[in-house]
Parts: sequence; C-alpha cells; structure tokens
Amino acid sequence: MLKDNTFGRLLKWRERLSFFIGKWLFDKPIAKLEAARSIQSILVVRGDGKIGDSVVSSFLYRELKSNNQHLSIGVLCTPNSRHLFDADPHIDKVHCYPKRAKLWQVRSLLSELPDYDAVVFLAEVFKPRDFLMLRCLNAKANVGVADNVALINCNIASKVAGQHSQQYFVEAAKSLGFAVNDFSYHFNLPDVIDEQVLSFLGDKQDHYIAINAFGNTSKRSFSEARLREVLLALKVRFSYPIVALASPVTQKLVSSISASIDGVFCLDGTESIEQNAALIKHSKLFISVDTATVHLAHCFKTPMVAIYRQDPANFAMWSPNYQPTKAIFTRAAKTRSEEVSIEEFDLDELLDAAVKLLHN
Repeated sequence: MLKDNTFGRLLKWRERLSFFIGKWLFDKPIAKLEAARSIQSILVVRGDGKIGDSVVSSFLYRELKSNNQHLSIGVLCTPNSRHLFDADPHIDKVHCYPKRAKLWQVRSLLSELPDYDAVVFLAEVFKPRDFLMLRCLNAKANVGVADNVALINCNIASKVAGQHSQQYFVEAAKSLGFAVNDFSYHFNLPDVIDEQVLSFLGDKQDHYIAINAFGNTSKRSFSEARLREVLLALKVRFSYPIVALASPVTQKLVSSISASIDGVFCLDGTESIEQNAALIKHSKLFISVDTATVHLAHCFKTPMVAIYRQDPANFAMWSPNYQPTKAIFTRAAKTRSEEVSIEEFDLDELLDAAVKLLHN
C-alpha cells in the first residue's frame, strides 16, 4: 500500500509540473465571448479515443445543427475513433490527431485545419500540448472545464460539477448560445453490419439475453470462472438464448466458453464495436459491466442491467441515464486504495433485476 501511495503522489507531482510548464510557455488570456450569435463554426475535440465518451456526446452535433443548419461543425479525433464520426450527417469535417501528440508535432498537425470560431475541449487535466493546441487553433471562444487556464474563456466547470457526463456537452452548447431540446444518443450502425448480425441471430432476434463481461482492464472484467458462473445461472433462471459479446481480444475465450454451454452463443470473428452494437440493439435484455456498451444500449433503449463499483461520483457521471435500466453494485472497498473487481457482485441481485426488466 505504501508503494502504491508513493507512486500515486509521484504521478500527481508530475501532472502538476507538466501543467505549470505548459501554462508558463503557452497560456494567455483571451477576450471573453460577448456575442454567442457570432459563432458560425465549432470544433469539438474528441482526442481521448474513447467510444463511450463519443456516444454520450453524440446528440451534440444534431442539436447544434438544429439551431443553425449553416453552422460548420468539425471533430478532432484519434485515427482509431474516426469511424464513429465519419458517417454522422451533422458533422461537416473530421480531422485526425494523435492521442498523445508530441509537443513538437502540434503546430504542423493543426496547420491544415480551417479556422473555427469556437473550440469545445473538455479535458480536466491540461498538458503542455493541450495549451499549445488551443494557442494554435486561435478560436474566439474556448469552452472547457479545466481550472486556471486563461485560454478557456467559456469555463463551464461550476455548471457541471457532480452532473452526468452528458451535461458537459449540454452546457457547452448553451455557453455558445445554442439550445438543446433532444438529449437522445445516436450511433451510426451500418446496414451491412446490421444485416450480418441478423443473419447470425436467425430466429433468436429480439428473443435473447445479451451480456458483455469485459471492460478495458482486468479489474473491470469478469474472470473466465465468473463468466461461466453467470452464464450458467442465467440458463437456469431463464428460457431465453444467451449471446455473449466478444472483441478481438476476448474472442477466443468467449467462443470457447459459449461452445461449452448449451444455449449460449457468440458471434465468431468479432472485429468492431458496430457488431456488438447490433447485438445489443436486437436483444430482449442486455447485461453489461460499466463500460462503453452501457451507453450503446442507451442509443437503442434496450432494457439493461448495468454493473458498477460502489463509487457515487463515477455512477453520477457514467450511469445509463435512460429507462428501463437497473443498476447493481459490487461490494464496497475495504480500504481507500483497494480496487474492487467488477465481478464481485451478488449474482442473485443480478438475476432478480433481470427478472423485473423482462417482466416489465
């Protein structure tokens, strides 16, 4: 524990040093935005490459366009997440930018971008490359939440404290003079992917339970033994087929488990989040750990049981944010430094929540 605490303090010290170096080199005050109606173009920075965050913000582009159909909207994103934005009819231009651009690369990477009146950049922690990015973009309005950054002249931090992550984008739009009336998420699901998944499902369509047991770390995922236990319990409790979601990383494991349990299925050759989105869309009930698939389920209003750690701040920010859903929680951490695995929940509680949603 002492070693972990020391490492954590070193990381925070390095983070603070990086911030102050960036602020000293590149931060400068810019004039406060006086006339929001003068905003005719907006760049939304989605540099984290996270699917869940991109889904949560998906309503923003539609709502901005509904205010002004002539508004030019750009997205600055990582190459691996570009496919999430390319097919959105409300986005005019998608620009690629590395997730961890080197400081010396920033000017050249941004040199080909057109001028934007406003930039929405909601990172809470700034690094030198972030300060330089805003300097290079040179917008009249920079919307953000980071503290003590002079380049951010539309700071919405006080308005979103303790709120769901969606509210960050609602307040960003409002700060630039745009109303938000429709809060529904959107996901671009290609017809060819949907048809492929429907072919795999056959007569199971709309008549199966789907489950995603994997997040982006081992502590946010089920172990093999726990996944088997949950699948078997679902088989005993319900008569529905079960489809276990996979990814290129987990495909071998999930396919092996599915093949060993009668009535459990897995799509072979899972290559994209779009395939899993289609499996969520056509399910009767979806069960998921706290990860991007929770927000994909929101897009399709699929009834869902979502599994979270006992972390009120995280749940407030990343809850499913729609109905019908039920959240269940892991056991509480025994110490402040303990990271509880997402698989440490009461299985009977999960089954009871599933029953209520299926019989609703």
